[in-house]
Amino acid sequence: MKIFTIEKNVDGLLTALYYSFTEKIVPDAVEDVKTFQPRFDGVVINVQTNLSFSERVKSALCKYAGEDVIYQLKICLMCKDYHSLLHAFNYAYLILKYRKDVSNMMGEKFVSNFSFTVQKVLHERHVFTGLIRFRESLNGVLYARFSPDNDVVELLFPHFFRRLGNSPFIIHDVSRNKLAISNGNKVTIVHTEIPANFTPAQSENAVNQLWKKYFNSVNIKERTNIRRQENFFPRRYKKYCYETWE
Repeated sequence: MKIFTIEKNVDGLLTALYYSFTEKIVPDAVEDVKTFQPRFDGVVINVQTNLSFSERVKSALCKYAGEDVIYQLKICLMCKDYHSLLHAFNYAYLILKYRKDVSNMMGEKFVSNFSFTVQKVLHERHVFTGLIRFRESLNGVLYARFSPDNDVVELLFPHFFRRLGNSPFIIHDVSRNKLAISNGNKVTIVHTEIPANFTPAQSENAVNQLWKKYFNSVNIKERTNIRRQENFFPRRYKKYCYETWE
């Protein structure tokens, strides 16, 4: 069993594809070098990221499958699924092998796995455009905490940047210590281990009560359907939503 260990980013993935074709080695697994656990049944090949090789593979992929393919690969890598790297690798490998766009070949296992992984990330991004709850701080900055399954901060901030206009805001993925910080003009993505120091504005208590009142008013007690509610509003997402706080 051959295992590629790479950096979990697009350049690392594309370098692995270059190595695979030049050395004629097709891996059985592709794993993040930072989290890889050694195995007794595998031959581990560590592929160092090379931007020159990455750029050559990127040009080939865009030529055969269009400019959007790199964006799709990036989204796939945002998935927390253990196999997301392998799904992205196999999909890109097929494009280079057949020298054409393979996105419609859903009968191919590699294509369907890749498509499902991308849609899973995009679905969670869509869900959080409605479930992110901002709180205003004393200095007027809007702050929102959330803990998504997948690494969707970079997909979310364009939506809120358009929606909030010039208002400064922070979106904080607490599970990954990752923040999107906007000053009203541009957004910066940062990682930090420093805990958030947030003091809510005085009006926030009234806002919280309004959310609870709204949540209760749209429910019909006699027709409560918890299972259906949790399909649209998963329990694991409720931790940071005002309306579900006791």
